[in-house]
Amino acid sequence: MGKKQVERGQDGEGFLTDSCRACGLWNHKMENMGFGTPFDKVIIPRGGGYAVEVKTRQKPTIAYSSIEDNERKGLDRFVQLVGRKNAYILGVWLIKDCRRAFLIPWVAIRDAVCSGVRGSVNMLDFPELRRKGEGWDLAELWRD
Repeated sequence: MGKKQVERGQDGEGFLTDSCRACGLWNHKMENMGFGTPFDKVIIPRGGGYAVEVKTRQKPTIAYSSIEDNERKGLDRFVQLVGRKNAYILGVWLIKDCRRAFLIPWVAIRDAVCSGVRGSVNMLDFPELRRKGEGWDLAELWRD
């Protein structure tokens, strides 16, 4: 992974941390123990838990192949243990001085991502999170 990609990823995860802080949510960054992380963050609001993998891009698309096997397995396992509505990809689109975030349910894209075909997820096909302070309003996670 190139230096710019790593920096974008760190920026996206930092924006998510800022969002959690603004919403008063406990969150924890998953650590890489040499096998890759199962996803980037676990977020715990009252009465639930959410797995979030952050993908930060310069264009509003996420290549299927950029969702690593360990991330796919981690999100699948979280869905299995916690629930279908509890695992997400947070697509962060960085546009010059602007950043937009899209909440992508893992179950909505899982079959396509794991199909083995080339393709990508269009962030614009999913709900955009509203800005809140330095981050986004994460209450969308637990709204039905």
